[in-house]
Amino acid sequence: MMIASEPPANEARRGMETIMLKRVCGALAALSLALPLAAVAAYPDRPVTLVVPSVPGGAADVVGRLVAAEMSKQWSVPVIVENRAGGAGVIGSQAVARAKPDGYTLLLGPDASFTAVPYLMQDVPYRTEDFAPVATLATLQYVLVASPTAPFKSLRELLEQARARPDAITYASGGPGSTHHLAMALFEHAAGISLKHVPYKAAPQGFVGVMGSQVDLMFIVASTAVPQIKAGKVQGLANAGAASIAGAPDLPMVKDEVKDFTFYSWFGLFAPARTPAPVLADLQRAVAAVLKSPEVRDKMQAQGMIVGDQDGLGLSDRIAHDTRVLAPVLSDIKTATSKQQ
Repeated sequence: MMIASEPPANEARRGMETIMLKRVCGALAALSLALPLAAVAAYPDRPVTLVVPSVPGGAADVVGRLVAAEMSKQWSVPVIVENRAGGAGVIGSQAVARAKPDGYTLLLGPDASFTAVPYLMQDVPYRTEDFAPVATLATLQYVLVASPTAPFKSLRELLEQARARPDAITYASGGPGSTHHLAMALFEHAAGISLKHVPYKAAPQGFVGVMGSQVDLMFIVASTAVPQIKAGKVQGLANAGAASIAGAPDLPMVKDEVKDFTFYSWFGLFAPARTPAPVLADLQRAVAAVLKSPEVRDKMQAQGMIVGDQDGLGLSDRIAHDTRVLAPVLSDIKTATSKQQ
């Protein structure tokens, strides 16, 4: 049986339909391949949360809000600061460690959360490896201050009295394992003295205790110390850093009385581990641009801070270095803290 062939016009129409179908299928395939790349390239396309693991108004909060505001301008996407205080920074850090690793939940991490807390507290619900370091945001300068009625008027007098009367002189901190506690523990170790620790729930409360002469001493950030030194509410004994502090250039250096002693703290930006490399690269570029802003630099310097200049690799190296420096005093702090509990 023979089958009649289609007319020439029908064959031409069917051929055009086939060509069009192939073109549509090709376009859809190309679009499906491009979607993952577009999703990464579009970061961020919705609000980003920056977790600050401390109370509003502190140094970490100041840095967090300054950086968040500048990144919001740069991205044209809101960067929302969320304060999650408590547990020496553990609560906020844990929240970010458990967040989805997509770059939309970030941590402003204080140094102690990575160099001390994991070694001092039992059952810390995160590890350093749970985070991807992005950049150092700021380094903080510290001043050793004394109460207005303290029986010593200089660092040398303090050292003489501390050596003559071990554990008689008191110092305040923001709690066991806080930056202020670590600074004083390192100072005691380097100077060969023993002081009495009076922990407070937060650093601002401890500083009020020093101003009110309930406690003798404290290491406190320069931005907090300098105005109160000028107002006569505390004595400024010494600068803990290696360079002069704006607003108090005449402060003596601790390192001139206690050989090689310097102390700084820092804030870094962290993402959850396993955040995609392209997102981390975008974050590093954004932070670098923010920290180069003259406005940001001026505001940080006015707060007695040094603008960060380390990328993720540099921040990782800094954590390792600072952990080694703290190692000699961490076991002593842990032992002393367990006895007090």
